[in-house]
Amino acid sequence: MGIPAAKEVSFVAGITQRAAQSVRRWFDIQEPGLPDLESFARLCVGLGCSADEIIGVLHREVRDSDHGTPIVQMANCIRAITDSLVWRGELGIPIRVLGDEMAPRLRTGDIVFVNTAITRIEGNGIYAFTRDNEVLIRRVDQRIDKSIVLQCDNKAYRDHEWTGAAAAKRSGVSLLGKVHGGISVQLF
Repeated sequence: MGIPAAKEVSFVAGITQRAAQSVRRWFDIQEPGLPDLESFARLCVGLGCSADEIIGVLHREVRDSDHGTPIVQMANCIRAITDSLVWRGELGIPIRVLGDEMAPRLRTGDIVFVNTAITRIEGNGIYAFTRDNEVLIRRVDQRIDKSIVLQCDNKAYRDHEWTGAAAAKRSGVSLLGKVHGGISVQLF
């Protein structure tokens, strides 16, 4: 498949979603280990071949361009994207960005992943809020005087500053969670 020997362990770990330490045992020449059945099945899907082909019962002609079916390639691509977006074991809920308030960082149609386990503002960063059944994505700046400023990256929109949770509550804004990743969507 054109993967350098030094990258085989990390490649297989990515396909099987297993730790590199576990996968390294499968490649150990002195005392090779065997993958569990779920890992073995993921390996078959990730490589686009059958279990018989992997254990050597069935052989097929391999071409340079043969890296699995298009659906397997797409699944591997999606898995790689989601793996890179996982934060502390959670992917979070996907939310589509509407509007240009956070442009150029986030644009209409982009997808952000929100960790809803965060129930209060924990430092500066990008957070998702709700107001009147509308989702707002804003950059939060906590100030020394305990005030909180919700900022739009697009300077055409004004900032909102609150001194305390009561002021935020009166405005009808409530915290949904912290944005920890996103996918930018561009049409060509």
